[in-house]
Amino acid sequence: MRAVFLIFLVSALAVGCNYRKETDIPPPVEVPGTFSEGSEVPPEPEADALPQAKTGPQAIRDARWWRQMGDPTLTALIEEALRRNQSVRAGWARVQQARYIANQVRAARMPQIGAVGTFGAARNITPFAETTSLDAAGSIPVSYEVDLFARRAREHQGAKLDAQAARLDQEALAILISAEVAEAWFDAVNSRVEVAVIKEQLDTDLRFLELVELRYREGLNSAVDVHQQRQRVASQRALLALADGRTDLTDQRLSILLGEAPGRQFPIDGKTLPEIGPTPTIQVPASLLDARPDIQAVQTRVEAEDRRVAAAVGARLPQLNIDFTPSYTWLRSKITSTGAFGGAPGETTPAITAKGFTWNAGANLSVALFDGIAGRSQINAQRAVVDQLLELYAETILTALFEVESSLVLERQERLRIQFLEDEFRLANITLEATRDRYRAGLSDFLPVLTALATRQVSELQLVAARRQLVSYRVQLYRALGGAWPEEFGEPEDD
Repeated sequence: MRAVFLIFLVSALAVGCNYRKETDIPPPVEVPGTFSEGSEVPPEPEADALPQAKTGPQAIRDARWWRQMGDPTLTALIEEALRRNQSVRAGWARVQQARYIANQVRAARMPQIGAVGTFGAARNITPFAETTSLDAAGSIPVSYEVDLFARRAREHQGAKLDAQAARLDQEALAILISAEVAEAWFDAVNSRVEVAVIKEQLDTDLRFLELVELRYREGLNSAVDVHQQRQRVASQRALLALADGRTDLTDQRLSILLGEAPGRQFPIDGKTLPEIGPTPTIQVPASLLDARPDIQAVQTRVEAEDRRVAAAVGARLPQLNIDFTPSYTWLRSKITSTGAFGGAPGETTPAITAKGFTWNAGANLSVALFDGIAGRSQINAQRAVVDQLLELYAETILTALFEVESSLVLERQERLRIQFLEDEFRLANITLEATRDRYRAGLSDFLPVLTALATRQVSELQLVAARRQLVSYRVQLYRALGGAWPEEFGEPEDD
């Protein structure tokens, strides 16, 4: 019999134990050695590579990129948002939920102990006697599943890895929220810059209108010139109204990101967009695998599902459960005769009481001999989940590489565009002055002045928008480079 059992156990192991745990999963795509733009450094940059940040390999991973923008107000707003933003707070709740789920899964690896108490009263009547009884019992059942093939351990490991992935998701969310706050802040600043530029342009248009009206009264030009310039003034006033509306909207958006209702006043007056210096020194593309929490989160989920494959394999192997139940029982009964077989009717025997401790123990070894294809299908389904996550892992890496590459390219091109716009604006000023002088000297009508004025104003607004776009590309670059959650922020209700 022992030989039969050993053969049975070895056969079960051969059927189920076809699993090898994977750790430190390599990237499923080839990561290039350098970016096409910018300059890379080895994994350990120089101490001054990133000012106001930690030195060593952690420098590029420091998520507090906003400190490099040189704006204390922006720093305060982002740090406030990381504590008060509803999406961030909801993310911490998801982290806690994942940790508690891991604790629930862990409970299956521990003995299960309960307490059971019963009390009963009974009255039974037969042709021979009437019996009444009282009974009470208390027991403490204990059960424990011996994790012979680490099935429960693998399930617990998978749940813990899920909790780690949720924590990494929170870091990725913090980077996203900080970038959104920065964009909203710079939009708020830029909207004031646009309003100031449009007001200055409106003042210029009004001065030209005075000049045109004066020359019209003196008979030096036609009423058409007056109407055209008045139309230009009306257009500028409409543009100013639109810019004022955008200013209110940017403030409201910033308030929402900070976790409060619209209406907060921000210290924006006098603020200007930061000067964007040269492209920062960055590490090689492979560093994104450690610096991007979204990549780490997907990798962690691959490992979690890999552990669940092991759990599915273990579910097909023998399972051993041990039970032990100590009890205490108290019983009291008495019998009242009916007189059917002698004795006086209604005669009651003395009450009988029994009490004492009892126990029972046992072990149960079970294995599924035939379950159709349920067990094998469960293993294959879990492996399919792993394959799906591996593809998502590859896609996330490629997306991260693209985001860094595109930010570098777009920043370079925007710098070049700004140079051309500055030349265009300078030439537009020269053209406007030349046409204005010819108009004042009576050498031309007002149409060239009007055309030059409109061209100059459009060029100036394009230059303002391009400078704002350059700041946005730098923010996108910092976001694409990733980073770790600032430790000094801690966690709400650290567990």
